[in-house]
Amino acid sequence: MKIIDELRSEPILLAHHPLCGRFEDHFLVWRGRRLCRGCFTVYPTAAAVLLVMWALGAGFQASFVLAVTLFAVQLLRALPALRPFTVPFNIILGASLASVLIAVITCPPQLRWYVYPFVLAVYVTFVYLKGRRVLRTCRECSDHASFPGCARGSARNGR
Repeated sequence: MKIIDELRSEPILLAHHPLCGRFEDHFLVWRGRRLCRGCFTVYPTAAAVLLVMWALGAGFQASFVLAVTLFAVQLLRALPALRPFTVPFNIILGASLASVLIAVITCPPQLRWYVYPFVLAVYVTFVYLKGRRVLRTCRECSDHASFPGCARGSARNGR
C-alpha cells in the first residue's frame, strides 16, 4: 500500500519539527526514526493519567483544579534555568491535558458556557505561542530563503 511505503520512508515519523538541524534537541531517535520528544512524552502520559483518573472516578472540580494547577506549573518552563527539564515538563503537560479532558467530559451543564471557551482559549494561545517560537527560529536562520525545502531536510547544511 502506498501509505505504508510512505510511512516506512518518512524520516520524521511522529515528529513535526523542521529537519534542518536547528531542532535536533526536539527529537528522540528510536530504531533510526526521529520521534518528537514532546509528543512522545506528552501523549502517552496523557493517556495513562486519563485512564487512572477515569478509573478513580475523578469529578469535574478536582480535574479542573488539577488541570489549571499543572498548566500553571508548566509555565515555569519559560525560565531559562529550567530548560534542561523539558521531559519532566512534558510529563506535567500530559497530566494537565488528561485532567482538562476529564474536566471537559464531566463539566456540569450550567458551567459549560464558561469552561469550554476558557479551555479552548488556553489551548489556542498555547499552540500559537509554540508555533510562533518555531517560526521565529526559522526566520532568524540564514537559510530561511530556501524554506520550505530546508525544513524537509532537502537543503541541509549541518545546522
